Amino acid sequence: MSSTLDELPEELVDAIRDSVSLKPMTPAEGKEKYLASRRGEIREQTIEEYDYQLSHFVDYTDKQGIDNLNKLSGRNLSDYKQYRRTETTPVGDPLQVKTLRDNMFTLRSFIGYLEDIDAVEPDLSKKVDIPKLGDDDGVRDAHVVPERLQDILNYLNKFEYASDAHVIFEFYSNTGRRPGGLYALDLEDLHLECENPYIKFNHRVGETELKNGSHGEGQISIDDSVAETFGDYIESNRPDVTDKFGRNPFLTSEHGRLSKTAMRKRVYAFTRPCVVSGECPHDRDPDTCDAAQTLNDASKCPSSKPPYALSHGYITAKRKEGVPVKVVSGRCDVGEDVLEKHYDERDPEEKRELRQEVLEQIQAENDQEGYQ
Repeated sequence: MSSTLDELPEELVDAIRDSVSLKPMTPAEGKEKYLASRRGEIREQTIEEYDYQLSHFVDYTDKQGIDNLNKLSGRNLSDYKQYRRTETTPVGDPLQVKTLRDNMFTLRSFIGYLEDIDAVEPDLSKKVDIPKLGDDDGVRDAHVVPERLQDILNYLNKFEYASDAHVIFEFYSNTGRRPGGLYALDLEDLHLECENPYIKFNHRVGETELKNGSHGEGQISIDDSVAETFGDYIESNRPDVTDKFGRNPFLTSEHGRLSKTAMRKRVYAFTRPCVVSGECPHDRDPDTCDAAQTLNDASKCPSSKPPYALSHGYITAKRKEGVPVKVVSGRCDVGEDVLEKHYDERDPEEKRELRQEVLEQIQAENDQEGYQ
């Protein structure tokens, strides 16, 4: 039945759906019921991510005039995949395959739930097409090169010293950690005045959970200059407020813990080339370009980057320097298999040359004969 519904007259389709006792439900209501059903099973941060992903689907159904999930078809799911890929990105570029794949997995789980509660036709979830990842898909080519990052840091150090934006960029450039790691930090997690400054990451159940839970906990060292910038921010520029749980967040606004959205906007803002160099590589006039006018529109710049691009760049740089996978994995809280597959942009020549350097160093230290 479900394999041919898209080809039948609408009146007959409605009759068939009525025969399986589908219960009317709006897309927005279905999304809220699905999220409620997952609470307690997964972390709240994952719930928020699913909420964001499925909001695009609700927007799509609204634009298509679909106010009842009973009417959802395989053709709609196919059209939505194209819509999500090309019409929901901030700068008009197609969505990365990995991101689209993650979104479609969430959609398939959502549709499967709707099947269970008789809101859509049986087996509709089987029609959700999941993109396959190629060797070059994922998060590759999504980093900020070291030279560009250094220009941004120099600019912030000169014109925005110890601002929240300066802290955010110093954090990413020195740790390689995810946005959730920065968001979760409290003042007590910063050890800035000891001989070897360090940050302690803590997994706290609730609003500031780490992506890998307790496995993401641990201490990482930071440079003295970074510790000094953090300390100056706390002393001079940090609004002295607590969050809704009475904790003392590291990064704050006048209303409490600085949101991930606010952090993301600052990264978009200062990765716009015109902010640092005054020049635009896209032949736009910064005085009239929409992306250059406000913080909220910064993501519209084709050259702006999200926070993960900084984490990605850090990992790529450390791998090019020859830092062992195990060390980078532990510092950045990224699995070794994931790091090798998605976060290593060295080309074959760079990998070969680095392996040779390591071998020559070991041979020189051991003065080994025979195997060379």
